[in-house]
Amino acid sequence: MSKLKPASDKPSATVRHVQGQCSPADIVLEEAISGAGRRQIIKDIIVSHFLSATTRKLKLVDVANRAGITRQALDRYYSDLKPYIAGKKDFTDLVHGSEAKARAETQATINSVDSKWKARMEQSQIEQDKEIAKAIHSHITTLMNGDIAIFESNQLRKTLEKQTLYGAELKKTNAILELKLATSAHRDAPTSSPSRNTKIIYDVDIEQLCIQYQRTRSLDAFEDAKELELRAIREKFARFASTPHVHVVLFAERYISRFSQFAANYLGPSDETSLIIRLPLFTRVEINNFIKHIPANFKKSLYVPYMQLDVERKAQRVFIFQQNSLPPQEIQAADGADTPNMSWGLDQIVFCKTRQGD
Repeated sequence: MSKLKPASDKPSATVRHVQGQCSPADIVLEEAISGAGRRQIIKDIIVSHFLSATTRKLKLVDVANRAGITRQALDRYYSDLKPYIAGKKDFTDLVHGSEAKARAETQATINSVDSKWKARMEQSQIEQDKEIAKAIHSHITTLMNGDIAIFESNQLRKTLEKQTLYGAELKKTNAILELKLATSAHRDAPTSSPSRNTKIIYDVDIEQLCIQYQRTRSLDAFEDAKELELRAIREKFARFASTPHVHVVLFAERYISRFSQFAANYLGPSDETSLIIRLPLFTRVEINNFIKHIPANFKKSLYVPYMQLDVERKAQRVFIFQQNSLPPQEIQAADGADTPNMSWGLDQIVFCKTRQGD
């Protein structure tokens, strides 16, 4: 029996016929579209799906149908793309060019924040409905019909007030993200100068971690989730290894100012790619362990918010984290954080005075 050559993105009609793997219609399709062209079509399908913010899963059979091939051909010739279809690998790896990656990651961030807020709203509504039903059930008697009406009215008022607060916060978050997206689009517009500033924001979702902590009261789970998000950020540094003028801007989280406001206001030089990172680490060892993963040729800056009085810091944290408070140990660690030093491998340290209400 003759030895067949390994399959490529564009197998010949003769090899496919001998192996008996594909129908004549598949052979015609593979001859009509080159393997490289079809591979790009499949990549475009994957990227457009995940940028659409849909909650529906992307199925292999749907990708195959849209790409004009059979499910068997997809399994055989494009199996390396299956982890991206299943969402096990970051789809932004399929986008070429630093500017295109920046746009894709910005849109993915917007989609992620939007889905998180929707999930929080739904969960909040479910919990409120349960609380109302439980309270009504515990207060019902044959002589309390009038009280029931008053109670339901008050509960409805409280529910509307909570939903209004959630809605206002969501609008504010979306406005910030839309501003970042608009800034990214402005950078991509043709200009007379070839220099462009690219700003990519990596946020550790402390607010969501606080919600989980309030449910579990597990400090270990809080720390593990925080470490997992920081590790995911570290793994993205390799994407910018060949990008010139990369500046890693570390925001030393002290829970006395809003990272979103800092990131939105930060503006670097016109030829710089700024990676703005929320860093909720407090000891020299923790910060050094994070910095050592940053490529040596990247510029590294640490911005530290400062508020002198303890009473002001407490009031600020109540204001920022009024919905879901921080673990007490996390606050103690933030207040007792080591003072940063240039010997830690930093190129710049900036202390920023924080005003009440910022």
